[in-house]
Amino acid sequence: PMGRPGVIYGHRKIKVEYKVPTVEEIYDFGHQLFKAVQLSSECSIVCLIYVERLMETAKVPLLADTWKPIFMAGLLLASKVWQDLSSWNIEFASVYPQFSLEAINRLELQFLKNVKWDLYISSSLYAKYYFALRSLLEKQNFRQRYNRMTGVGGVTASEAMKVQKRTERVKEEALVQLSRSM
Repeated sequence: PMGRPGVIYGHRKIKVEYKVPTVEEIYDFGHQLFKAVQLSSECSIVCLIYVERLMETAKVPLLADTWKPIFMAGLLLASKVWQDLSSWNIEFASVYPQFSLEAINRLELQFLKNVKWDLYISSSLYAKYYFALRSLLEKQNFRQRYNRMTGVGGVTASEAMKVQKRTERVKEEALVQLSRSM
């Protein structure tokens, strides 16, 4: 206990318990964002690629206390790379008020640094993830829930090429900005 005249304070460390999220909690977290900022179904695939890239490149694990900010930052970047009218950070902050705009900005920057600014996705990588997810959904009967969340249909070669071209453009812009900052 600490004190000053007439007042006594006590310090107690509060341990926050994080539990492994259920499939339903993960679904609700993602669905809320997809619905509010109108993300395309392709963003979910691009996000997965980015999150796995973060885990591989920076050795960042998905834990009970980190999955939400990592998932959100991955979706934010996926939106900015994939969508013609990408989402703004402030839109994410309005959907998830527990994350301030400043916190989202820092998360985005940290995510980018940890993946070494590599947002490029080849059409073959995109197709690989798409078909892997599709087979997983069919095997585990998640298709209806996933389709409800994202509105996903079939991926075409032109859609995969669009992802590749957009990520090439983002990569080039990031490299130009990076070279200017050096």
